[in-house]
Amino acid sequence: MSNTSAYWLKETRDPKEKFNLIELANTQRAITNFIKIMTGDEIPVEFYSNNDGDSMTDGNNITISSLINAYNMDSVVGLALHESAHCKYTDFSVLKKINNVLAPQDLLAGRAFIEIFLNFVEDRRIDSLVYKAAPGYQGYYNSMYERYFYNDIVDKGLRGNNYREEEWESYLFRIINIFNKNTDLQALHMLENIYNIIDLKNIDRLKNTRDSLNIAIEIYKLLVLHFAYFKDTKFEPKNNPKINYKEGDENSPSKEKIKQVFRKQEWFIKGNIRKTSTTKKTKQQLKAISESKITIKNVDIDNPFNENFNVHVIDGITESMINTNLYGIFNKTHWKDQDISKGINLGKKLLQKLRIRNEQITLDSHRLKKGKIDTRRIYAADFVEDIFKKTDKTSFKPINLHVSIDGSGSMNGTKWNQTLINTIALGYISLNMSNIDLTISIRTTGGERKNQTPLLILAFDSKKHTLNNLKKLGSFEATGLTPEGICLNALNDYIPPSSYYLDSYLINMSDGHPIFQNLRGNYRGEEAVRHTSKVVNNIKKKGVNVLSYFIKSENIGKVMDEELIKSFKTMYGKSSSFINPKNISEVTKTLNKLFLNKNMISWVEEDLKKEKMLLELSIL
Repeated sequence: MSNTSAYWLKETRDPKEKFNLIELANTQRAITNFIKIMTGDEIPVEFYSNNDGDSMTDGNNITISSLINAYNMDSVVGLALHESAHCKYTDFSVLKKINNVLAPQDLLAGRAFIEIFLNFVEDRRIDSLVYKAAPGYQGYYNSMYERYFYNDIVDKGLRGNNYREEEWESYLFRIINIFNKNTDLQALHMLENIYNIIDLKNIDRLKNTRDSLNIAIEIYKLLVLHFAYFKDTKFEPKNNPKINYKEGDENSPSKEKIKQVFRKQEWFIKGNIRKTSTTKKTKQQLKAISESKITIKNVDIDNPFNENFNVHVIDGITESMINTNLYGIFNKTHWKDQDISKGINLGKKLLQKLRIRNEQITLDSHRLKKGKIDTRRIYAADFVEDIFKKTDKTSFKPINLHVSIDGSGSMNGTKWNQTLINTIALGYISLNMSNIDLTISIRTTGGERKNQTPLLILAFDSKKHTLNNLKKLGSFEATGLTPEGICLNALNDYIPPSSYYLDSYLINMSDGHPIFQNLRGNYRGEEAVRHTSKVVNNIKKKGVNVLSYFIKSENIGKVMDEELIKSFKTMYGKSSSFINPKNISEVTKTLNKLFLNKNMISWVEEDLKKEKMLLELSIL
């Protein structure tokens, strides 16, 4: 892992393993934030595509390579920061109008060399500005230069006999590497003069890009005069007599090898960095991720697995997710309109029976010796003490209901359709009841076939979503594996504990054995069952009431059925229910009774105000 990014890049895989879509999106977001901190500007950061051209930056946006891993992360960030510094500090109009500057001086013939010198000097100028403005970013810059610029071949080339002839190419190689610790300022006649002209220690004297251009022109003019003089005088190459290396040995690589590296350095100076491009589909998916709230939760699995699994938590279903079929779990063309309508109609019927939950019983007690002053008894204040009253209020206890559904491939078909109808009904009720909050989550896997990712989709939240959000459940297509305990472990953070003022429930609906595997490891068998049981018990310890429903398959064998039921009871407890997919409405009926039980809460109005005030003070 890269040293500088290690503090924010939590990566446990092979450092050279390519990032997945979520990691790419998080990287894009992190780089965007870094750039904003450094420049103070909102500069778009996008992944490179083939139609972006070869330019490092156009001054308006930044492109980054899609080939990112923990090994090259620092250099990717460094390059993006370098490009953003150009956006911030480089005057691109100077580059566009360079002919206007060179023509009067009759320097057009040397434009190619002048541009290289200009880019080199400008890089030094903006690097200095960044180091002063954001010294914490220097590590990223160092990694960038180490990746694209510095290497062992260049170091040995600078120390060896190559590029010591008085030629333009020799000067280009030596100037580009003039600040390398292995540079030899005596290798060429004018090299030390050029070093002094650039004057790196006082580079901040250059206030703008035009100043950098003037330095580049000065270097070019010096070399033109030198070569004109050299042509007549025929200077001998300034070979170092101490060097006895032969071309091609381990201490002196061949000129061809040096030239290959040298050309890459030229490309860097010109801004022609080779970046791995991404496809149109991938860019659309990355955009979908950026528009959504997706986080990665690491789940540490106890022995014998000894594995860490990353669960991708998706907060809400967006249109872009559906359109791009993110993770391969959404189906825009197979929207379940009929089931959604059935669910809403069922919700409307149940809602009529639940109106009573919104009712509140108020009882006033009069002629008390303390409490709130009873205005109707003020006339007697001079004669008696019992002029106070107390207001007692009784209502149904608020309910937080979390319905979590197994969205694996085995749930597809009738099971999922019936589950969707009943879940939509519950969602509709929660949107129209003041004391029932409902969250709906789906547990499944998605992504690359050979490297599936556990997914926890927080598809609906009645506290912040609308009916349109609820309907988006119809876009989900049951697929993937069953990472029960892994996803439930991540889910635990989103379920509030029960209290005197709140009943918290987890309603689980699933149809099978936990099973999951990817490149990180396997999660299956009795160990997965025991792990799931442990996670469920941890949820119960918070006072959360867990109600689990096993949705049986109609065509499953008796022996297999018994094994699944046994595993299910081990995971979720002896009170687990087993239902036929055609009779899944039993879940809704059970919950309807739950909503209407006599679990009431009473309080004195004044006491409730005091408690609220104390809570606000504790938050402050």
